[in-house]
Amino acid sequence: MREVVRSDPEHQSRSAWERLVEAVERHPDHLALICAHQRAGLYGLGDKTKEEHGQWSFGKLYEGIIHLSASLESLGLSNDCLLFVILGNSLEHVLTTWAGYRLGCIHVSVHPNTLSNSVEARHVVQTVLDNRPSPRAAVLVKDETAADQFDQLFPQLDVIKIIIGNGQPVLSTWTDFDQLMQSGKASSGPSTAPPSRETSIFFSSGTTSLPKPCEMNVPAWISSLASGSTLGLVRPGDRLMSLVPCSHVLGYMGQMFALTHGATLVYPSYLAFDPRTTIDTLRNVPCKYIVMVSALVHAFISADLSSTPLPPIDTVIFSGMTLSTAVAKEFQLRVGTRAIENLYGMTEGAFCATGPVEDLDSISHDGFLAAGRPMTGSTLCLCARNSTEPLPPGVAGEVHYSGYQTARGYIGVQSDSFYIDENGCYWYKTGDQAIMYESNGLIYPVGRYKDLIIRGGKNISPSAIEAVLNRDPELHQLNPQAVPLPDAVAGEVPVIVVNREVLQPQVQYIMHLILTQMGAAYVPDKVIPIQTLGAANYPRTTSGKVQKAKLAALVRQYAAAQSDVPVPSAPSNSREIRKRVVQLWADVLAATIEEVDVQAALSERVDSITLMRVHSRATKLTGRHIPFAAWASAKTIADQILLLETADSQPEDPYPTAHNDGHARVGGPELEDMVHLMGDSSRLPSTQALVQQAIARYQLTWDDVEEVFPATDFQHIMRQAQLIDYWEFFVCIHTRGHSVLELRKALEATLPLHPMLRSFVVQDETPQTLLVTVRPSQSILDRCIVDYGEVATLADVHKLVVNFPREHRIALPGPLFCGLMVYVKEIKSAVLVADFCHSVMDATYHEIFEDDLELALSGQPLRAHASYKAWNESYYLLEDALASRPAFEYHLSQMQQVPDGPVALWPTPSRPLRTLSGQQSEGLYLLEFQLPALMFLHQHHPTLMTSVVLKTALALLAIFHTKHSEMLLLNVEAARGRFPFLPFSFPREGPLDGARVAGPTLTGNVERITYDPNETVLQLLYRAQAQQALITRYANAPWRRILEELPRMKELYPAVADHLIFNWTGTTTFKADNKRRLHEHIQRQEIFFQPTCGLMVDAGASGKDGTDLCVSLTGAVANNSLDWIRDIAQGLQKITTWLTQEENWGRSFSLNVEEYMSLKHASATSPKLITLPGNGAEELSSGSSPSRSACNGSWPRIMTL
Repeated sequence: MREVVRSDPEHQSRSAWERLVEAVERHPDHLALICAHQRAGLYGLGDKTKEEHGQWSFGKLYEGIIHLSASLESLGLSNDCLLFVILGNSLEHVLTTWAGYRLGCIHVSVHPNTLSNSVEARHVVQTVLDNRPSPRAAVLVKDETAADQFDQLFPQLDVIKIIIGNGQPVLSTWTDFDQLMQSGKASSGPSTAPPSRETSIFFSSGTTSLPKPCEMNVPAWISSLASGSTLGLVRPGDRLMSLVPCSHVLGYMGQMFALTHGATLVYPSYLAFDPRTTIDTLRNVPCKYIVMVSALVHAFISADLSSTPLPPIDTVIFSGMTLSTAVAKEFQLRVGTRAIENLYGMTEGAFCATGPVEDLDSISHDGFLAAGRPMTGSTLCLCARNSTEPLPPGVAGEVHYSGYQTARGYIGVQSDSFYIDENGCYWYKTGDQAIMYESNGLIYPVGRYKDLIIRGGKNISPSAIEAVLNRDPELHQLNPQAVPLPDAVAGEVPVIVVNREVLQPQVQYIMHLILTQMGAAYVPDKVIPIQTLGAANYPRTTSGKVQKAKLAALVRQYAAAQSDVPVPSAPSNSREIRKRVVQLWADVLAATIEEVDVQAALSERVDSITLMRVHSRATKLTGRHIPFAAWASAKTIADQILLLETADSQPEDPYPTAHNDGHARVGGPELEDMVHLMGDSSRLPSTQALVQQAIARYQLTWDDVEEVFPATDFQHIMRQAQLIDYWEFFVCIHTRGHSVLELRKALEATLPLHPMLRSFVVQDETPQTLLVTVRPSQSILDRCIVDYGEVATLADVHKLVVNFPREHRIALPGPLFCGLMVYVKEIKSAVLVADFCHSVMDATYHEIFEDDLELALSGQPLRAHASYKAWNESYYLLEDALASRPAFEYHLSQMQQVPDGPVALWPTPSRPLRTLSGQQSEGLYLLEFQLPALMFLHQHHPTLMTSVVLKTALALLAIFHTKHSEMLLLNVEAARGRFPFLPFSFPREGPLDGARVAGPTLTGNVERITYDPNETVLQLLYRAQAQQALITRYANAPWRRILEELPRMKELYPAVADHLIFNWTGTTTFKADNKRRLHEHIQRQEIFFQPTCGLMVDAGASGKDGTDLCVSLTGAVANNSLDWIRDIAQGLQKITTWLTQEENWGRSFSLNVEEYMSLKHASATSPKLITLPGNGAEELSSGSSPSRSACNGSWPRIMTL
């Protein structure tokens, strides 16, 4: 079973008013409302002499409703007017709600405490007023304090203001509720007919964001809940006690069901829950049903009920959060209720219920009660996160809900939580994670996705930890709350917050309980009383939910304050080292120093992530560095102490001299060496089989494998889309006076330091792109280094570059580098012609490779580089951690602005490659031109970068071609500023020096650039500059998470990457420059590549003042037509020149972009389009333009996603 579908009979369509009138006519003398906190006889309704507290029959309640509705009508309220009811549980709330319904008003229920939160109050009221047009609006508040708060928040708001005066003088601008009740007595009632249905607006009480308004079809809600909840069983004469504020959907529905079914609604208090008052009311006014949120269960369990047992209670309806079986059973036993219902309800109209259940084990699984099944006429489906594809039974997924009562969206708040399927059904994505088991079709909640704790890439449910603790009778009284704490190593770790002070033995017991029942990954880092965090009680929403986000913020503040404590100086002797390490482990294990057994096996108590965290702390505390591999191999704490005692206190050499003996480990990688397996031994055999299949053709086995590690998201996406396969490039490096034998020796000395040049790529079943490096054995070196004989001239070498021999070209799965060694008679020296895949080489890395080749040819020792494996593992382990959140949120916000409609992409890619024409075989097309105005621009606006000017020109050129007001391109970044997602507090030198990583760190981010005709040139350039700064800062982005959040990007990202790419190469350009002698023994002479994307722009600037631009234009445009590439080159130069000229800086873009192409000032010099190498270069003037037929291949592609 993949989804739960309930039958869809015709639901009742009677309005709530009709139901109430029927109850009044049939049971006029039955009690309708009891308010234990209000006095009897209010507003002349009922007999105040005979009753000790407020209680009103259906007849009297109806009388009051008619009086009030007539008075409200006289004030100008009528059909479709807004009526804000800012009251707690009271007679006034009931009267106002129903009087508003009688007039056809839109009932807006707001929690009274909202007025104390100015931001939330303004948001709530203004959002409704701005987005729900109405003839008039009225607001009702409890007292003068609330009236003052409202006036301060909305001093100019034109609304009818009503206050409950309680016999006291009221403010002149406010109308007394008591006067309305009295004046209405003279009327026979409203002049209009009752509405056909009632409408309310309630607010989704998010724990992290501002409340979101939902419009409710009241009859549909009543009908829906009646089909599957105990609420539908309420009958005349029953009493229903509501312990939930009426501003909460559950409290409101308690009122609706009691009064429309002829039952008595009981309110023990106005707003705040008081256990003693509630229990006293239950004893004096026995109730058959109680409606309450699960958070109140502990108050009942801890109450003293032994002296006088409560009268029998038939069913208690719980809602509001997950409920553990142990807690529910104890509540059932102590309170004495016959049955319990668990109700899953959301303001958006998603409902599930178990109905009344006596045997709680029948709806229990893994210590939790089920949330139930959907209501009649509703459909529920569990889907993968950010997907609408159903999941199989037993797999946790996001709850998607559809029903006739479900909201279609929020009022005035955009949200992608709502969607329409192919059948036209409206769905709501709840953000809740749940599991459904096929055996019973019940839904079991796991928790909110946003509340999950992500420890080392593993999702940990706070509810699961809380459930284990709540099974213990003593611990559940602490009301434990699990929240995440950011951690530099693990990403996040769990922390338990409790509601009172606890002793150390109890903390140890909590940790031991979680360790034994859940495993080391779930053990909390700390157990903290809420009082230690500076609060008396848990922060809660108005409905009583614990606000996990605010609680986690308190924990973060506390941890930050603790971390400010200065680190002690390095220990002077072994005794001090031992003392600090034992104390460190005592803190981790929640034990005393005396209780720490330094000889006990660590494997029984901690996992690898805990070891990493302790390793990091131990390094700081002792000032001594131990490689983590050695640290992890220590079996006991005593072994770790011994390692630290013998370690050198001096920092290790960040770049030790390299050796040519390959990796020191014997055999292939073990489980702990491969982070993508996360210790899952069951996946190891499949990884080994996958790798061995890839390397078998070279007579290699698993023992020849050096490392296996995951690729970055960019590499993975490009590999899955098979785009990076076409990013193959060829490089020619000349040696100066060296033989082929000397070149081979130098390469054989260099390759051991460059694992990526002897690497393969595979994809596992998850799917995850894995990079596989093999040891530099002779067989793999012979594959990667080929003696190709000798040729006569450099022209022969050029032919090898642009037509690399097919039998030696790289191919998947690898190896992804091959170098041909050729002796050239013309220059009497050896030449290297190399074939690289971009997934193993980028421009910066190639410079590192060239430096090593230079050292090897000169006979100097080589030194190791920063590890590319470590770089990728940093990315993999932290991309789901808090450290990646800024990058995630930035790129997510940018991509959310991409319109939902068709997207124009330009130019069109083409595959397969055509045979090279004679002109193309000459080499790369390079556009060179001088930009003298750039110097003046930099003098007056020094922060504007040349790269931004050129990219802006490219964006305008794309907009010219697509005729759209915005464009998308793939912006390539070197991303070497620091290791991915590491905090800025981490050092950027030594092993963490991104500039020295021996591998391709390049990444691509989709960038959206918009065109505003009213913007001036400088405004556009500064906007583009600010955007570029953020793109560079967040170059490493968790793109797979972003694609999961925005499913349409799964298609759009690779599509953009296949159309238009921009790469700024700085002072490094793709032409041979004989003026720069960076090396004594080698010189890079030529680069050639022929991508199949629409257009790839690789640009740099050189010259003494940086105004000589060199732009490589490759891709489908260049592959297919010289005219096309010339047209693009001319346009790019013209717009770039126009942007930099001073007379245009203040001009707006109100001119059509086509006009820029013909501006007389735009072409200061004719563009020169040249081919390399230089002797046969063809100059093309700017006077001619291609025919329309010639340009058809570069028209935009319109994608509808």
